[in-house]
Parts: sequence; C-alpha cells; structure tokens
Amino acid sequence: MATQTVPAGSTESTAETPQAAPAKRALTPEYLAEQKAIMERVMAEGEKRIHRSVARAIAMGIIDKDGNLLKKELPPDMLRGADRDFGG
Repeated sequence: MATQTVPAGSTESTAETPQAAPAKRALTPEYLAEQKAIMERVMAEGEKRIHRSVARAIAMGIIDKDGNLLKKELPPDMLRGADRDFGG
C-alpha cells in the first residue's frame, strides 16, 4: 500500500478522496450505433494521418514505398564515442 506524506505545517491532507463510481449507462441500440459511428470517424481520420506521415517520410527519403528504412547513418552526436552535450 502506497503512503503519502503531508507537508510540515499543513492542516489538510494531500491525499485525494475517492470519487464515486460513474453511473452506469444503459447500452441502448442508439447509444451503441452512436459509439460505432464515432469510432469509424476516429479510425478514418487516423488512417488519413498515417498515410500523410508515410508519404512525408517517403518524400524525405527516409523510407521507400515498401516501408524499408533507407537512411541508416546517424547524426554525429549519436555516434559511439561522440562527445555529447545536451545543454544541461
């Protein structure tokens, strides 16, 4: 069981109170049809985004039309033994 500490001098607990369980919703045919329509739109938009990303990667010469990686060289700061400075 995880424990939480209370800051010194605090009069209130930082632990969150449990929330009530959400009310159960009836799975009516209309509700299910609405959820199915929403998921179809989400999946269609996701497919469009993936196709745009793949087309961009092909145009940049990163992958070929079959999805094979074309560029295998690394930037100088990622090579083994490189002196790295991440500005920290």
